[in-house]
Amino acid sequence: MNKIHPISTEYISPSRTIEILNLIRFEENKLVYIYNYEGKHFRFFEGLIKLIQFFELGIEPIESFDSEKDLDDFLENFPI
Repeated sequence: MNKIHPISTEYISPSRTIEILNLIRFEENKLVYIYNYEGKHFRFFEGLIKLIQFFELGIEPIESFDSEKDLDDFLENFPI
């Protein structure tokens, strides 16, 4: 199970954020990015390039969630 360590939260607007998280399991870690839309919809990005492509080109990520619990469950079990 991964430990989720928040690095920072960037506010695009009061109801839209980008969260940078460090997922840690044993000696390994991975930075991931979460776009939080009004606390109702969460998009998961494995890398900064994918996040930029979402905003510039409208390319949707493979993983998205409609609840914070589903997102947390996914993050805890995400393979690093």
